[in-house]
Amino acid sequence: MLVVVATPVALIAAALCWYFFLLDWEGRPYCHKQIYLAFGIWMQDQQTNAFPNAGGSSQHSLEMIREEMGGSMRWAEHYRYVAGLREDDPGDLILMYYDRPTRWTWHGAPPPSVFKEKAWIVVPVDFTTPAWRRPAGPGEMSERVSSQEFRRRLRATLEFVRTNARPHWEAVLAEHTRVLDAHEQDQE
Repeated sequence: MLVVVATPVALIAAALCWYFFLLDWEGRPYCHKQIYLAFGIWMQDQQTNAFPNAGGSSQHSLEMIREEMGGSMRWAEHYRYVAGLREDDPGDLILMYYDRPTRWTWHGAPPPSVFKEKAWIVVPVDFTTPAWRRPAGPGEMSERVSSQEFRRRLRATLEFVRTNARPHWEAVLAEHTRVLDAHEQDQE
């Protein structure tokens, strides 16, 4: 009788332990296809090939596509956006990135376990993920990259914005350099 009662209790306890303690529910990215479509609609309406740029500010620039995203900005809470880029810029530049490393690969996957290594999710300017840039598995119009690769590509993106004197490049550099500096301090 004890075995009949203890077995289901043990199975339920194991399932609950897995669900609440071994799955990582934090750091789930937003649907990048929806963001891609919102940028496309906004650029078409504005008749431009430049992504939104509101004074070089990440959050204010993302607010420019609020209506295309259903009027909400909740999706943008954990994203940083590099203003000043254009649709025809080199595809490996970082347009946006999740604001911290995460175990997630894309929003539609099952929650990863706490044993999966964290990585940065970056959305490139061309919104593609070529096979040669997918070392950690497929993303949804994004890539999972190591901290070292994230820093290298963000620096390259900021240098591109600066050398091409994009509008408000000083504000863009200031905002994202703070992110790089904070990230490098965390690594020490």
